[in-house]
Amino acid sequence: MIVPAVKLVAVTALLVGCAQGASALQQSDAPNGGGPDSKVYLDGSIEGQHDAHVYNDAHVYNDAHVYMDAHVYMDACTPIQTQLLLNPVFDLAPVGTDWTSIPYDPTYPLITADDGIAEQSAPYKAWMGGLAGTDYGVSTTTDQLYQAVTVPTGTTALVLTGYYEVRTGETGATVYDTGSVAITQTNGTLIENALAVNNVGPTTSWTAFNHTFASNVSGQTVWLRFATSNDITNATSFYFDTLALTATHCP
Repeated sequence: MIVPAVKLVAVTALLVGCAQGASALQQSDAPNGGGPDSKVYLDGSIEGQHDAHVYNDAHVYNDAHVYMDAHVYMDACTPIQTQLLLNPVFDLAPVGTDWTSIPYDPTYPLITADDGIAEQSAPYKAWMGGLAGTDYGVSTTTDQLYQAVTVPTGTTALVLTGYYEVRTGETGATVYDTGSVAITQTNGTLIENALAVNNVGPTTSWTAFNHTFASNVSGQTVWLRFATSNDITNATSFYFDTLALTATHCP
């Protein structure tokens, strides 16, 4: 485009220097010189406009970085579910594997096939309570069973499921003997109860329970703890079996 621009300047100088016959020169040059020169000018205009349009388009493209930011969406995980308990149905050998038992009377293991009630999933279950204080000269007997679990970071739901049974020698509507299932801190401090049972609500068969924890324990190590307490007379037995503690989280 530079050469045609120089030619346009030369024609203008010639017109200024030669007044005589200027009209004829303009008429003869206009089709041959003026036309191409005009085309040069138009080309320049079109080129400029085209470039500006490209620049504007580039601006739109730059704005498209918002779309590029969408990689955050692409990075979002597909949640998975993980069962956190080891030996959740109490059936691994040796008996009691992966669980910590604190029975009031060590001669009666908490995870057992004893006592005559059929397990929800054979061969073992957790049998807690069943001891009256009068048998030991005390007012209260207690049992504890727990397992430490690490809840995955990013857990959005934590659900406990399982089965329980309650058999009692108590009568009436007064609560004397109690059982509970909860998550606690590793020093035993309560975080949230999942199930509370007592002698007033005996069962005749295995009963399913399901609890979604409201407490956020994502990334923490906690205990899943079972605890029972019997008073001085008329013992109540609390049974648990076939558990699952399921975390929904990003892998």
